[in-house]
Amino acid sequence: MFYRSADILITSTHVVVLQPDPIRFDLEIIQAPYIIRHGRGIGFRTGHEIRARYEAADVRIFYTTNSATFGAVRRALIRALEQRANPLPI
Repeated sequence: MFYRSADILITSTHVVVLQPDPIRFDLEIIQAPYIIRHGRGIGFRTGHEIRARYEAADVRIFYTTNSATFGAVRRALIRALEQRANPLPI
């Protein structure tokens, strides 16, 4: 397991969004993840979003306004995707 919170779970095989609407993404199908930042202005909290191609769709993997949480989820997803590309020998 790479990351677990009340909102999201990242394992070596899946990303499971637990809130607000539960959905499970197979790590093998996630392609070309990228980051979008929202609300850069006075009085706005900056939102951080991770999106990716999943099958034939562009999907939101994760969104938060908490910078520390976003950083932890981003690092966990990077580690999980790197492991997918270079699985450990058995």
